[in-house]
Amino acid sequence: MTTRQKRFLELLRSYIQLHGESPTLNEMKIWMEENDWGDISSLNSVKQYLDALAEKGFIERESKKRGITLLGDELETQKIPLIDSRVSCGSAVNFLEDNARDFLEVSKKLIRSFDKVFAFRCEGDSMNEAGIDDGDCVIVKPEPTEISDGDLVLASVNDCGVVKKFKKNGETISLLPQSSNPIHKPIYLHSSDEGAIVGKVLTVLKN
Repeated sequence: MTTRQKRFLELLRSYIQLHGESPTLNEMKIWMEENDWGDISSLNSVKQYLDALAEKGFIERESKKRGITLLGDELETQKIPLIDSRVSCGSAVNFLEDNARDFLEVSKKLIRSFDKVFAFRCEGDSMNEAGIDDGDCVIVKPEPTEISDGDLVLASVNDCGVVKKFKKNGETISLLPQSSNPIHKPIYLHSSDEGAIVGKVLTVLKN
């Protein structure tokens, strides 16, 4: 959860406690501005915060007016190591798997097991059709033996981290981009390079 998402959740919680019901988008916009958030450019900005909190398991949304439900206590979270490097979804970056200098706070409702998982922040657009955009975080489980065709994986290629779609055909491992940008091409590895597969992407946290 980013700092601004955390503050948004606090404001949403305070609104519901004061009014006894969840706000509409416009009411939340006004509430934010009244509580020193600054000018909100559009209702879409409010919706993006709500979408992010719903995706991370902090709220539940129904398709009706005032259909926001807080899911448990914000403290029901787990801190995940955030590796101090960006995974390449386009250009190469240094892959520093053991260099965790920060943590992401994630709802316990989002992931079944937090054992050994870690997070990387992605950059570039080579996986935008898989729902991974520049600045998004992926949560990775280091379990390459459980990876199947079609899974999204984190791999180490030439000491750089890349997130791609996994496919194995005989002795060839293909790391496939999922992009609207045709500049991105598959990466091919030999089966002897299978150790390059660091782990499986469990979920994506939108920026």
